Amino acid sequence: MRHSVWAYPWDLHDLGPGAALSSIAQAGANCISLATSYHAGRFLQPGNPRRRSYFPEDGTVYYRPDPARWVDAEIAPKQAEIVDTEGDMLATAIAAREAGGSAVSCWTVCLHNTRLGMAHQGHVVRNAFGDPAFYGLCPSSEAARGYVAGMVAEITETYRPDRIELESPDFMGFDHGFHHEKDGLGLLPEDMFLLGVCFCDHCITRANAAGTDADAARQVVANHLQAAFERELPQAQFPDFPTQGLAAFDGKPALAEYLRWRTESVTSLIARIRAEAHPDSQILLIDGEASWQGGVDRKKAAAACDGLLYCAYFTPADRVRAELETARAALKPDATLIAGLQMFHPEVANAEDLIARACAAGPLVDGLNFYNLGLVPPARLGWMRRAIAAMGDI
Repeated sequence: MRHSVWAYPWDLHDLGPGAALSSIAQAGANCISLATSYHAGRFLQPGNPRRRSYFPEDGTVYYRPDPARWVDAEIAPKQAEIVDTEGDMLATAIAAREAGGSAVSCWTVCLHNTRLGMAHQGHVVRNAFGDPAFYGLCPSSEAARGYVAGMVAEITETYRPDRIELESPDFMGFDHGFHHEKDGLGLLPEDMFLLGVCFCDHCITRANAAGTDADAARQVVANHLQAAFERELPQAQFPDFPTQGLAAFDGKPALAEYLRWRTESVTSLIARIRAEAHPDSQILLIDGEASWQGGVDRKKAAAACDGLLYCAYFTPADRVRAELETARAALKPDATLIAGLQMFHPEVANAEDLIARACAAGPLVDGLNFYNLGLVPPARLGWMRRAIAAMGDI
């Protein structure tokens, strides 16, 4: 079993890398999942002794890219300033591993990047009206695909982590969130989903080349949303959404075909990442119950890499086993399945709640990831240790 803790490089710096890695090991983990590429946010950090509330630099990487590698790239990574001012924590973690310490996984945000979206507006997700979602690069864009595959290749070649955890190599939905969101309509889940379906030029070109009529699908979505905007009050048009998944749209053949087509962009991107990454580093897709809404075909996506890190953050203990059985059923026999659990309250009530979730997951998985070192009180690492011990791994 490989048990890991998600962590930010600034938390390692502020706690002290040695102390942070030691506390992770004492909590029963044998791996650290270190943020290597990340987005903006506002983080309350009770587990960090220095930065109690922190706003990280938007859309940057926490390793040292080689400028020569990216000289001809349309989209390139930007190194976070704290790598120079506070040190390369990924290199530090790798050095500790080489000295007999914890394994290292690189938690890598792929296409969720507002800084890059603003700088490269021709490569972002766009809705049926052509409006951009600046926080999400599109997986159909060759420039975006080259950026993600190149970043993972560079990390694995330079640092040789044990694994890469791919976050957001898919289509970002409209409901992901931005700053001061306003919705006076009262969007239904079906409206929210359809607002996030991408019809950018890259998607339209790629879909049409595959024999899928993207323009017909776009018109279906635009008509649906326009009607929703004109009603006095919201009224569901797809009553089986989201429980039926893509099948909820089978009554709209052009749209249904397009939604099934778009999984190709995601699956082929994941396959390219795996092909270009160093073979010594495992590649896992961060997955979840509703990932199909981002264009993920779980079975095909998992087959394109080495397995899944399935996040069951909001899944109660009595449903964890069933969700993970579904995830395991989509995998090849030799593929890896990791369960992602969080330690946030009140989503997780107490230590006993976390223990119940971990024990439900245990027989089905190859390890657990716990969220997050700096975002929870240090005392909750004790919850994690008790959960791992209950599984018999301490």
